[in-house]
Amino acid sequence: LWVAGVIALLPLGIVEWETLLRLSGEAWLTPKETVLDNLYSLVVILAFLSLGSSEHPLWRPITNLGARSYGIYLVHPLALTVAARATYHLAPWMLGSQLLFQPLLLAAGLGIPLLLMAIVRRSPARWSYQFQFG
Repeated sequence: LWVAGVIALLPLGIVEWETLLRLSGEAWLTPKETVLDNLYSLVVILAFLSLGSSEHPLWRPITNLGARSYGIYLVHPLALTVAARATYHLAPWMLGSQLLFQPLLLAAGLGIPLLLMAIVRRSPARWSYQFQFG
């Protein structure tokens, strides 16, 4: 039921913002919370909580990723910078194709921090893992 609510409220929220934009006569609106935005957020949280009790094959990888989220948060800016600069120098044509460039940044933003954490966890410097990645 909650997942159905999420699916229903998402397009309604988009239509609401498009309607507000058109009625305002402005080219851009400052982001403000609306009742529909708050309702959507509440339903998303309730959907996650309702699905938390069921067993699903993806729960373990998601839980493991969540346990490493602080380390990802700390390292991802550097990983994204390196990936973007490498793309600029090695494959500049990719910068014009968002369907290729954005997945590359997503993979780098997750992959590089996870790889770095795995390397440190298995190296002689594993004693510093908690200090570096939380």
